[in-house]
Amino acid sequence: MRNDPLFHPGWIRFNEQRWGLSAEPLVLTPEKGDAWRLETVLYRNRQGRLVTPPRNPHLPIDFHCASERPASRNRRKRLALTRLADHLQQCEFGGSLSLSSVADDVRPFEWANMAARPRYTYHLDIASREEAIDPSARKKARKCRRLGYRCETTEDYAAVAACLAGPESRKGFDYRLDAEELARLAELMGPEHFVCFLARNAEGEAMGTRVCLFQPGGHALAWSAGMKTEAMKDGVNNLVAEEALEFFDRQGCSVFDFIGANIAPVAEMKEAWGGRLVCHYSISRRGIRQLAREAYVTARTMMKRESK
Repeated sequence: MRNDPLFHPGWIRFNEQRWGLSAEPLVLTPEKGDAWRLETVLYRNRQGRLVTPPRNPHLPIDFHCASERPASRNRRKRLALTRLADHLQQCEFGGSLSLSSVADDVRPFEWANMAARPRYTYHLDIASREEAIDPSARKKARKCRRLGYRCETTEDYAAVAACLAGPESRKGFDYRLDAEELARLAELMGPEHFVCFLARNAEGEAMGTRVCLFQPGGHALAWSAGMKTEAMKDGVNNLVAEEALEFFDRQGCSVFDFIGANIAPVAEMKEAWGGRLVCHYSISRRGIRQLAREAYVTARTMMKRESK
């Protein structure tokens, strides 16, 4: 079973329709035998270049190895990622490609003359979350309940979109999703893989939301979240996160991916949930500017060594 909901056909179709891309499923295996198997989904823009679609935290990768011995698994993953790097080396990029954390060995891409930039997220083991979560996160959720808030799963996509507009106006970015797009994604993926959580205050007004993608038995992704400015101090994010974790526990999901921990205030908020810090990589083709920059850094390093 694939753990990543980004393999879901409905998600792939949404990316094609919403962003005008062509999906390219890719399966790599050894020339002989079935010792390993690597699957991913690549996307091409209208110019035929590979891209990471907007609003995609990464490109999904699934790796299966016939052996559980660390030595065999490490070698076979290196071989599989080398094959992937060789395939990408033959393609034009339309930007950087954000890879799943399954691609935890970045050397094959560097050997193929690509640049790799580390990115971070938190993975929380759902089954053992009670021992991992900082009491401060629970305290904020309790405060929110005392204020009369309640959280529910919802199909009120207009209310969800209104909450997502909160951080858009405060931070100046655009989720590029409206109620109609959310409804379409929900239809494409179905309730077994797509869910919206909505927190309402004591007056019944929608104040905060979290939109998640999930694979029962696999990973749940905290895809989008937002709350209205007037609710920022009420602990709404904590209430919604707590309810989401309980929901995914019932679905048998193993890991909750908080999606992103690269900005200091965001990292501080997410680390309170006790997840494991996970690195994944964004890769890009080395252009003339980057090669010149690397040559300059190397030359300066050598000059400093010689001057000692």
